[in-house]
Amino acid sequence: MRFGFVLICAAVLTASLSATGPQRIPLATQRSSPQDLEVSGDIPGVPSGEKRFVRYADLSALTQVTFTVRDDENFSGPVRLSGVSLDALLAGLEINGGKQMIAATAGDGYEAHYTAEYRAAHHPFLVLHVGGAEPAKWPKGPEGENYGPYLISHASFTPTFHVLAHKEESQIPYGVVGLRFLDEDAVLKELKPPGAVAASPAMQGYRIVLQNCLRCHREGDIGGTKSPFGWPQMALIALGNPTAFGKYVVRPNSVNPEANMPANPDYDAATIAALTAYFQSFAPGDKK
Repeated sequence: MRFGFVLICAAVLTASLSATGPQRIPLATQRSSPQDLEVSGDIPGVPSGEKRFVRYADLSALTQVTFTVRDDENFSGPVRLSGVSLDALLAGLEINGGKQMIAATAGDGYEAHYTAEYRAAHHPFLVLHVGGAEPAKWPKGPEGENYGPYLISHASFTPTFHVLAHKEESQIPYGVVGLRFLDEDAVLKELKPPGAVAASPAMQGYRIVLQNCLRCHREGDIGGTKSPFGWPQMALIALGNPTAFGKYVVRPNSVNPEANMPANPDYDAATIAALTAYFQSFAPGDKK
C-alpha cells in the first residue's frame, strides 16, 4: 500500500513539473490564416527545408511580457505592447543545445537578425497586442503601412557598441510574416570576410554589415531580399568603383534618384572604407 502511494505521488509530481515547464508550441503543416506565423530552419521534428505554421491563438497561450515602450521608432509616442520573448519561442519550439540566430522576415523582403548576444542584451519580443488590441485593430504607420501580422520590439533599447561612426541599431521590423531559426556559428562563418584579421577594416565592416546591410541584401541563404543587389553585386561595385560605392552608401539618391535605400549621412570616411574593404573581400579572385 505504501509503495502504491509513493508511485501515485511520483506521478503527480511528474505531471506538475511538466505542467510548469516550457509549453511546446503546436505546429501545423498548412497555413490556415494570414495571421499564422511561418517558422522554419533548425526546429526539432521539422525536416530540413520544410516550413511549419503557428496560430495566433497558440502564440497567445504562451507566457506573455508587457511593457510601456517609449523608444520604438515605429510609434510616435509611448505605447503599451504585449507579446512573447524570442527566447521563449526558442524554448517553446524545443530548440536548444547551441547558439541560434533568429531571422525575422517581413512581407516586403526585409529581414532582421537576432544573435544570441543581441537577445541577451536587449530581450526582443514578438508583439501580439498593441495597446491591448489584436493585430486586426492595430494602428497604421505614418505612411499608412500595416504593422501586422507581427512586429518585434523591446522594452527599451540602449546601444551596447559603436564601430567607427556606426552605433548599434535596434532591430524593430514590422510586417513580420515568418521566423527562421539558424545555426549562428555557421551563418557568421559564411559572412565573415575571407582572410581578414581581427581589428582590420574588413572586420570592422563585418560588424556593421550584420547590423545594417544584411537587413535588405542577401548572401547565400541569409539576409533580406528587399534589394536585388546581393553580396556578389556589391562586391563587384566595391572593387570596381569604390568611390561610387561609398557615395551610394552615404546618400543613395545622389547616385540614383529612384533609390529606396535609406541614407547613412553619419558614416564618415573611415566607416565607408571599412564597408568597402569588407565587400571587396568577397569579390571574385580576391578571396584567400
